[in-house]
Amino acid sequence: MSKIPVGYGLNDCPPIKETVPLSIQQIVVLVFNVLPVPLIIGAGIGLSASEITILVAGCLLVTGIATLLQTIGVGPIGARLPIPLECSFVFVAPGIALGAQYGLAAFTGACLVGSIITTILWTGLHKQLSILFKPYITGAVVMALGLSLCSVGIGYCAGGVGSADYGDPINLLLAAGTIIIMVLLNHFCSKSFLSKASPLIAILVMSAAAAAFGKLDLSPIAEEAWIRIPQPLHFGIKFELGPIISISILCFIALVELMGDQTTASMLAKNSLPTSHETKGGVLAQGVGSVISSMFNMVPVISGSANIGLCGLSGVTSRFVTAIAGGVVALCGLCPKLCAVFSCIPSAVLGGVALSAFGTILVSGMNVIHNGGPLTARTTTIVAISLAVGVGFSAASDALVALPFWASSLLSGVPGTAIVAVILSLILPEKKDEKAAA
Repeated sequence: MSKIPVGYGLNDCPPIKETVPLSIQQIVVLVFNVLPVPLIIGAGIGLSASEITILVAGCLLVTGIATLLQTIGVGPIGARLPIPLECSFVFVAPGIALGAQYGLAAFTGACLVGSIITTILWTGLHKQLSILFKPYITGAVVMALGLSLCSVGIGYCAGGVGSADYGDPINLLLAAGTIIIMVLLNHFCSKSFLSKASPLIAILVMSAAAAAFGKLDLSPIAEEAWIRIPQPLHFGIKFELGPIISISILCFIALVELMGDQTTASMLAKNSLPTSHETKGGVLAQGVGSVISSMFNMVPVISGSANIGLCGLSGVTSRFVTAIAGGVVALCGLCPKLCAVFSCIPSAVLGGVALSAFGTILVSGMNVIHNGGPLTARTTTIVAISLAVGVGFSAASDALVALPFWASSLLSGVPGTAIVAVILSLILPEKKDEKAAA
């Protein structure tokens, strides 16, 4: 397999003239990924524009704080790997369904309790769970994540699902141009700063091209205020058993995804699997971040897969670059006008970056499985069936339309792959030669 480009390592601090653009490209992807979460939930349960603005501010502030906890760390909290934590899409559909049925206060209470329960369970049983999630399982989860995200990336490339110009050939050309610029810079400038900053350069060039086609709207910048303080528990908090059970299950699956992303980030940053200390610290950071997120009216946080893929794409795996990005995103929660600058980037342009980053995640999953040792008949069966179920239901979601949302969410994509892989791993005993090889 081709090697990941070499840039700055895990604990490297790039010069300030390079740190700024390297952080900006992380910021752009991070903001673009988290902004739709509060917007979709708010619109889905019928909130007013001012109420949705409160959700947006809280989302950005929490994303920044949680990212700092994960990358810099506080005591035992934080993996200290280049892993941003962001408000998760996993909870968008449940947020709309539960918010409409029980109210946003009950959904907030469920997110808070679910975050606490799963963090305690994972912290207390992290050694046992780390043994359970072997490389072929975490590798399959990462592959499923990359495969499922590729369709999201294509949606961005086409202009953003639901947009008036979705599928416009110009959007596809803008996305293709973004990818081509990054590929050329990575290939012909692999030893220079241009390679590390290739995503940002591609975004700037193709955003200018988008402006020429009338696809760059800067008006939202002028419409936003300079300062806005997020309001904790603005919508109140209630505790309902049904929502708590549903959200707790999804929080557990979010931590499974974190395990896969930690493996990817560790492999990219230091070419080795994460240590037990890093794994436990990462779980604590995600748990604490999710509790804080719940207090600011938002969904639990999850690892930012696109940004991790961007690390592999650029070869810059410095946790300090990611931390700076988190700090700026937190400030965006206090300064909506600054955030609006990033939200104006055309979806098609950012889609080109996202699609490339998601592809990197997919390859990282393959590397995790490969580095875990040769696949036996047993592990091949586990990986094959778990991927077929998770990716298959993700691609054909209509097949689960008769099931309640909590059941369908556990069968498709990353949750489905993880659950099937773990179950098969438990019911298919290892043979003596496989145990010896491990």
